[in-house]
Amino acid sequence: MTVTIRPLSAPLLKKAKKEINEDPKRVDSDIEALRTWLSKQPHLQSVQPTDQWLIAFLRGCKFSLERSKEKMDMYYTLKTIVPEFFANRDPLDDRIQEILKIGTFLPLKKCKAEDSSRINIVRIGLFNPSKFHLTDVIKVSLMITEILLLEDDNFTVSGEEVVVDMKGVGVSVLSQWTPAMAKKVVSSFEKALPVRVRGNHILNTPTGFEAAYTIFKTFLGEKLKKRIHVHNQNYKAMHKEIPKSILPVEYGGEDGSIEDLIEHWKSKVESYRDWFLKEESARSDESVRLGTPKTSSALFGVEGSFRKLDFD
Repeated sequence: MTVTIRPLSAPLLKKAKKEINEDPKRVDSDIEALRTWLSKQPHLQSVQPTDQWLIAFLRGCKFSLERSKEKMDMYYTLKTIVPEFFANRDPLDDRIQEILKIGTFLPLKKCKAEDSSRINIVRIGLFNPSKFHLTDVIKVSLMITEILLLEDDNFTVSGEEVVVDMKGVGVSVLSQWTPAMAKKVVSSFEKALPVRVRGNHILNTPTGFEAAYTIFKTFLGEKLKKRIHVHNQNYKAMHKEIPKSILPVEYGGEDGSIEDLIEHWKSKVESYRDWFLKEESARSDESVRLGTPKTSSALFGVEGSFRKLDFD
């Protein structure tokens, strides 16, 4: 069977060989091995991925077949047991349209260098918490992340750096950030999607940030904790890590505006409508899983025991 994937640029191929164990002579057989494993899983029979999707998992797991299987299994499991993130993802849905227009998750157009990681701006303080929920923001963020996995080689080979802008985040938003929510978010982005986070830059932290941040860190590995930098309003400190030449003007940069990025990503997500509708049915069927079925309570604990956070 012929494997069909996009060829990497020379700088990315060099980096892929050096940093994530990619061997061009072995890529086809690795993809086939992952596909064969999938075909033998009774609970994943609805999953029919492209080669490009499979290599994204392999790259995100540094070509460890076992880790790729674990992540892929977790991803399709979460699609079943965390519907608030992974179900009803029609880009033309009114709620999704509103979040896209706000621009809560915006990958930058350029990278620092040809082989550098993708930089994504996350703006979580812009939605109306009486009308929307953080789950709406996370859903759209996951949708855009999946598009990056399909078409952004810098993202799959070199990973991502995330700029988290907390401007506008108030108590009503922070109170939605429960331990249960934090655990689901970390599971989705760290344990299910094959995304390698190279750094986090946090800007404009609000009152009450420390309590939410403490909860979030509880679920992070030590490596990720060390990659979090809180710049607050010191954009110049961020510019030492992320050059102005690739940032939008709103962040002291020189490459277009936030509005340009919003327009681009709204259009891009809409162009993937058929893919999202088709992928709706690609999820685990826990009733036929070999061994113990995965449940929300088994993975995340009993949600009913969590209360909303209290902020002074």
